[in-house]
Amino acid sequence: MIGRLGRPHGLDGFLGLYIDESDVVIVQPGVTLFVGDVPRVVRAVRRVDRGYQVAFEDIDDRFLAEEIRGSDVYAEQRRDLGEGEFWPEDLIGLSVFDQDGARLGAVREVLFGPGQDRLLIDGDTGSVFEVPFVDDLVPVVDLGGARIEIVALPGLIEPQ
Repeated sequence: MIGRLGRPHGLDGFLGLYIDESDVVIVQPGVTLFVGDVPRVVRAVRRVDRGYQVAFEDIDDRFLAEEIRGSDVYAEQRRDLGEGEFWPEDLIGLSVFDQDGARLGAVREVLFGPGQDRLLIDGDTGSVFEVPFVDDLVPVVDLGGARIEIVALPGLIEPQ
């Protein structure tokens, strides 16, 4: 997965695109991306104040765009990951621990945002919480050990 489609913008089929800045080079007019499991050809991509918007050749109005809103976007070709980068699907299901080694839950989803990405975590106590996916709060991602370590600041996991 390289991103997720947001809400429609305008009347001509553009949708918000939550994507890592490094992956935008993949999204170019004429390139085929997969929206869910459906191949779609990019008609246009544009930079806007809070990120990017994309339009596909077969989605030419707001109503059609609304039907694919929230869909995951995949590409056949991917860029090489840099140090400390991870594919979202590799994080889903990893166990989440605090810095003392106590298990807190498991990653359900990676949420893309214009400011930062967040980990949506299903807590072992039945709660659901989000942790900004930044080095200061997520210092350890161990794919081989299937675990993530977070800094459990007061109020981050449970409301105070």
